[in-house]
Amino acid sequence: MKTSIGFGLTICVAVAISSAAAQDPAKDLAFSVLGDSTGPVFQTTESLQLRVVNEAGDPVAGARVTPWALRSGQGHGRWTDSGKDRSETKPETSQTDEDGIAIVKYPMFRNVAEQTKTIGVSVRVDHRDYVLEGAIHLDLPHDPNTADPVVLKRGADLFVRPLIDGQPADPKLIVANWSDSRSWRDPGVMEAVDSETLRFPSLELGDASVLLMRVDDDQITHASRIVDVNLKADGRNEIAVELKPVVPIKGQLDPSVPRPIRNGRVVYWTLDPSVGHDRAGFVSWSPVSQNGDFVIPVWPTGEAIQLAGICNGYIGESGEAPPEVANPRNPDPYLRAQVIRPDQGDPVVLTMEPLVPCDITVVDELEQPVKGAKVGSWPNIQWWNNGSQVYCDTLLRGEDMIRVRDHQRDYEAFVNEDYGFPFEIQTDRDGAGTLMLPKGSQSLTVKDDRYELPAFLGRRYTKIEMVPGERSEITLTVQRKGTDRLGEWDKLAGVVFGCSTREGRRICALPEVRKKMDEFAKTFREGKNQKDPKLLAEAYTIVADAFATAGDLNESTKWRKKAAEQKRMISADAP
Repeated sequence: MKTSIGFGLTICVAVAISSAAAQDPAKDLAFSVLGDSTGPVFQTTESLQLRVVNEAGDPVAGARVTPWALRSGQGHGRWTDSGKDRSETKPETSQTDEDGIAIVKYPMFRNVAEQTKTIGVSVRVDHRDYVLEGAIHLDLPHDPNTADPVVLKRGADLFVRPLIDGQPADPKLIVANWSDSRSWRDPGVMEAVDSETLRFPSLELGDASVLLMRVDDDQITHASRIVDVNLKADGRNEIAVELKPVVPIKGQLDPSVPRPIRNGRVVYWTLDPSVGHDRAGFVSWSPVSQNGDFVIPVWPTGEAIQLAGICNGYIGESGEAPPEVANPRNPDPYLRAQVIRPDQGDPVVLTMEPLVPCDITVVDELEQPVKGAKVGSWPNIQWWNNGSQVYCDTLLRGEDMIRVRDHQRDYEAFVNEDYGFPFEIQTDRDGAGTLMLPKGSQSLTVKDDRYELPAFLGRRYTKIEMVPGERSEITLTVQRKGTDRLGEWDKLAGVVFGCSTREGRRICALPEVRKKMDEFAKTFREGKNQKDPKLLAEAYTIVADAFATAGDLNESTKWRKKAAEQKRMISADAP
């Protein structure tokens, strides 16, 4: 199967320096150079006021407010403090004052290099005496005079008595995960209240859960099951949790994978029941030996294992839905983990299947090969009743993190990067390389300091269908960086792809505009080649008409120019 991805369109964008940055010296400025042809762009730190109250409407002082994600026209994603974030900034935690007001800072550009503007901020609000509010999403601009305050609820303290062989265990040797994210970010809020009892911070009334482990001389010696409890407002919420000695679990890759195994590793998670609340859990990984063997050294007592794995040329087969999953998809479009139950006598064997080779060539506008370009994909695994991540990319040992007792568990510090990114190659002097991918529809992008794929509908990646047993070929035509910016597509993304901005929602509320957007979607859905100039000219004209209907003539003119560019391409190709 052979594919060629070239230039569906080319956009030239003039880069402007934010007038707000130029006029307001009080704003924080971060200088970023975006390439030889574009000139400098200033990142500015904006801010909003967030008001936090209790259920009676009284201000809550001393609540910690931490931004953790940002939204732009290209989607919603985690804002990291690793120093590698696309915004070139780090999130800062603030505290509410006596009036319950906190100042939340955020970057003007979600992605500095692409000039995509931040249109939303997600924050968590944490006060030990209240239930953690971890998913508060704020649209921008945010008006504190009209916005609803964040309301913190009173929950319930949970008291836990750890037992070993039916006898009280020293609570000072116990570490824990529990069912809100404080357990990872701030484990020190769990405290020993006497020689036999631990107290957890305020948790939401209703279902909660805990996982205990005993650490002696920096070694995990005992572990409990994940214990569920229903918290009530009246009375003392107290449970006893039995811990048992840790027994390593041995496993292997199935015999279909030729030995010796190269670069093998497995990732494993606990399995949540079919519940509608957050639950304590455990995640870890292990290397696979050349003989295909691996060992899970620490695991919660009696818990099922969600298992995924990869090695050179092979990947874990997608697993079947376990009974804990309500209404599983059929067919299921996602890669899934295999569920194994060692406590029920299941052998811990990961069934594997071959990856599919994709021969990739990267060329520039003159069809010359590009040496040293990184081409990557990001097939996800969707964990049962849980989130998703790039398949076997994040190698994180829960046994290392859970041992941290009294300060923040730094997620990034515990990630192992020895194996590198699992789905990435670098082109040779002929601009070529072979990337091994799972079967099904996969995405490809180019990562390079000099070149990039042209922007198309607000993205810089393309799709390819990987068929088991078939070798695929694809040519990726790249352009010099700085030719266009994804920020150019922000308004279109806001209107067409989910109406994620206030302006987008306003435009979509017009019936005649919604009709035109439906025409846009239909045009692309029915098109055999979504980069065909005739198709693009028609689609961009529909978009231009929609913006004109909404009264945005500047935006309408821009999309009419794009339509005209495509029409010129049609004329140029005509005999």
